[in-house]
Amino acid sequence: MKNSLRITLLLVAVIATKLAMAQGMPDDPDIQVPVDGGIFTVVGSAVAYGVHRLRNKKKNSNDTDI
Repeated sequence: MKNSLRITLLLVAVIATKLAMAQGMPDDPDIQVPVDGGIFTVVGSAVAYGVHRLRNKKKNSNDTDI
């Protein structure tokens, strides 16, 4: 079950990036593209993953102390 979920998520991620990159080039090369949405997504994901790891570590250390 875990492997099929991982494979499905990987395929969705690959397909989504391919669709996002399928956009044409703009007519005006001086157009600036904001990057802040992507940066917030990466930082938010890193923070969420860190919180998840810390909670698991705390839970596992409490279980072994009993």
